[in-house]
Amino acid sequence: WCESSSSSDAFAQHESTGSRNFIVNPSGEEGTRGWRPILDRWGQSEMWQVENMELRVDQHTQTNFVSSYSWASMMQTVPLHEYVRDPSSVQIEVSAKFMGRSDCPSLFFMQTVVKDSNGRILHRVGTSQLSAPAGFWEKANLTIDPVIGAHEVSMIVYGKDSRFWSGNFGSKVCHCSVRVLCDEDELGNILIGPGNNAQMERQRRLKFDALIPLAFFIFLAWLLSD
Repeated sequence: WCESSSSSDAFAQHESTGSRNFIVNPSGEEGTRGWRPILDRWGQSEMWQVENMELRVDQHTQTNFVSSYSWASMMQTVPLHEYVRDPSSVQIEVSAKFMGRSDCPSLFFMQTVVKDSNGRILHRVGTSQLSAPAGFWEKANLTIDPVIGAHEVSMIVYGKDSRFWSGNFGSKVCHCSVRVLCDEDELGNILIGPGNNAQMERQRRLKFDALIPLAFFIFLAWLLSD
């Protein structure tokens, strides 16, 4: 299902508990690294561009993607199987924040595709075609219930202006996100990386701390043997 919410206060939006964001370069802070355009039937594509953010979405983000007069598209695939123990058992949230200009109406929509290990599409869902608001960032949200056989999930965002103006006057997007939704205390059991890494680091430190007294007694015995 799709949920869209907006707030005049861009700094105060509730976020459901879950994992970190698995999307690389979610707001164009590294150009278009991690993203690729979607080719149309004629093999053509219009890639999103990156600009400095005019209306700040938060205190840290300084850039956003921006579209032009024809449909811009870009996709990023998250290898869910590399982050999650059982990708078939988790609920996934795909979201982004988007807005437009006050002098040029624009459009935005977002899709999500879940595939199995053979690249076969198991589930596809998208928002409707949304009018990008001027003056504030709006959040588009897709929540995907567990999909049997899930292996990877792709996020695709589209945008354009409605007046065919030459230049980058179309909808803007930032904070592109793919996360696993769950309670914080469940993360260690669900995720392969963060939960296990923390546990392994803790175990490594405990073993190291346990070896210190042993090393001291060995060193002391060596000194006394002389």
